[in-house]
Amino acid sequence: MPRDARARPLARSQPAVVIRLPDRIAAPYAAVVPRGEPRLYVHEGARQALERRLTAASPVPVSLSITDNRHSIISHSWQAGVLRARVHHMFLDAPPAIQTALVRYVIEADRDSSIKLGSFIDQRSDRLARRAHMRKLVTRGKRHDLLAIFDEVNERYFEGSVNALITWGRRVRRKQPTSGRVTIKLGSYDEHERLIRIHPTLDRPWVPRYFVAFIVFHEMLHHVIPARRGERGRVLHPPEFRERERDFRHYERSLAWEQKNIGRLLRT
Repeated sequence: MPRDARARPLARSQPAVVIRLPDRIAAPYAAVVPRGEPRLYVHEGARQALERRLTAASPVPVSLSITDNRHSIISHSWQAGVLRARVHHMFLDAPPAIQTALVRYVIEADRDSSIKLGSFIDQRSDRLARRAHMRKLVTRGKRHDLLAIFDEVNERYFEGSVNALITWGRRVRRKQPTSGRVTIKLGSYDEHERLIRIHPTLDRPWVPRYFVAFIVFHEMLHHVIPARRGERGRVLHPPEFRERERDFRHYERSLAWEQKNIGRLLRT
């Protein structure tokens, strides 16, 4: 992205992705639009205004980038003492209440703000750039129906408020570089896609439904209680997460089953 708002024409070998349009009050000159039909035009004044709101609430300087990325609608990281945030352009003209929720989510990992932003993104889904190849969500397995389990857990523990997606994932196992031990991740949650992935090894006749439901419940909690930044880095399971996890009806039973059968899960 060019730093100079009066962007020079880009070479044909470098197609434009984002072009900032200057605020004509501050810079009354014409922007030079490069060839190639850039995907997104960003009003610099609106970007700076949102960046100022983030800066006012942040203990560190903020650098805000605007994207047209369907995969990563909101993302942020701390680099060299600077909070670098990347948000979808739909938030530039969002209502003040939504921008406030965005600030609270990025700075504080606020749970209520996360839910509010999820609803707003759903309402603005028409503004998300469509990809030519989107992986199909698969919820019905040979043994377990993830969507049915998700709906039951959602109603029982979240009053139907979780608007995430769910799918069977890919069969992946990893070796730890230090010990060489094989590990398996039974579930994951992508906060940007709002997508829960469940490892397909759980789609077995000998894996009880309550255990699959426990893994789904755990990943749904990641949607409700976002990760936050602690003194030693990102905290995926803060105390309130662990406390809420115990609400699951078969919590102790699920932990006991996993401990007893983890070896079998690794072998299949």
